Amino acid sequence: MKKVIGVHFWERMARLCFCDVDSVSVAEINLPADIRRLNIVANDFSIKAALEAIDTFVKEKMNLSEYSLVIGVSDDTGLKETQLLYKCAKDMGIDIIRTVTETMAMAYYSYVAYELSGPVMMAFASPAKLAVAQYYLDRGKVITEDTFIADRWNASTIRKTDFLSSASKRFFDSSDAEVMLCAGSSDKCMDFNVAVEHYVSTSNTFNGRNVKFKMIGDESVIEGIGYICGKLEGREAFQGIDEEITLTPYDVFVSVNGQMYPIMEMNTLVPGAESIEVESYPESKKTDDEILVFEKRGNMFVRACRITIPKEKMEYFYQKACEFTLKSDENRRITFIVKNVMGEKEVDFKLIDYMTLEEEKEEKSESISDLIVKLIPIIDDLEYAVKYSKNDDNPYIQGIMKTYDKAMKILEENDVQVITGIGKEFDYNYQTAVMHVDDESLPYNTVKDVMQSGYVYKGKVLRPASVVVAN
Repeated sequence: MKKVIGVHFWERMARLCFCDVDSVSVAEINLPADIRRLNIVANDFSIKAALEAIDTFVKEKMNLSEYSLVIGVSDDTGLKETQLLYKCAKDMGIDIIRTVTETMAMAYYSYVAYELSGPVMMAFASPAKLAVAQYYLDRGKVITEDTFIADRWNASTIRKTDFLSSASKRFFDSSDAEVMLCAGSSDKCMDFNVAVEHYVSTSNTFNGRNVKFKMIGDESVIEGIGYICGKLEGREAFQGIDEEITLTPYDVFVSVNGQMYPIMEMNTLVPGAESIEVESYPESKKTDDEILVFEKRGNMFVRACRITIPKEKMEYFYQKACEFTLKSDENRRITFIVKNVMGEKEVDFKLIDYMTLEEEKEEKSESISDLIVKLIPIIDDLEYAVKYSKNDDNPYIQGIMKTYDKAMKILEENDVQVITGIGKEFDYNYQTAVMHVDDESLPYNTVKDVMQSGYVYKGKVLRPASVVVAN
């Protein structure tokens, strides 16, 4: 089998791991400067730039021409990002054979290193996000039970943090885990420890009041990924442990020609398949059939994939009872299947084959991005004039204010978001600290003021905000 290399994006770098006979070795490589502030798996641009850097390192420094990757991803990574990751790798001729969440890697490592058993909570606290999930460790298995939190969080209290779903808080409160392991940035781990202690002491519903909090090193993630690499390579020292993983932390829906169907719950294990029967396949009113796959993230439906099919290929199914199936292999690759209930005919579509990167739209997106970057200094001048004007009644100033408002509206209409963050926790992914001040009225690491606004266009940071950080 080809050499299996693990990857974890951490602290603006890519950590690589690879196995010897019975140990894991780790190397670090710098990522291109223009993606260090991005969630790497958020868009194809950052994925391709990161994979290119990794491919160059593996071929030039490790002298490997053939290899496979296991990618460690954050726990909020869903079907959309996972399939995009596979799609970009496939287009570049790079083989990704597995994705593994950060808390799963921690659980795998902890089972080996600490010989834990039973229900255990795993938390990974980074400067940008917090993930909390529960696993069951026993008899050679690491089993995913629930993901509670997987997003940005408020370090002052868990109560202000969005749980993954409306039911997640209830499951979190009823957890019977006696141990909670936390890895990531040391300061964020300590923040989480304080937040957990406060939550437990003030909650009337939290079950495990004696849960023990333990910090472990962030290397536990890359080590855990390394164990999985060793297992996939067939190395004897890394056998004996199996994992049960979920496809996505979100519920999955399928829309067929405008009709929406719930098809998969958030805790669906892979490999596996979920199906739903419909009384009548809806006939398309367009020139093609359109199948959309969505993930429900909180109150929003996020599109994971769009499939368009010539009507002549699907017209057999029109107005007939059908079964829709989403099927995942062990590597989280998805196939959507339409089958006539009578079993007469079946068609299937691999999602990554239908995830077009739409080069024409990408070129348009890049040109818009370049134009916005050129306009930002002009918007800065308007912003400064409005911010420091001493006479708002002056017709000249009012004209500037109207021009500024129009410019901001145009940016908003073109999916450009303004980065400020006053009163919120400093986020190095979107902000640059140009000054630190003491202010006892504000929590630790809070943005006190914005010296210069930043801008994000479709997940790409065009310019980080320059901010003043308190404490």
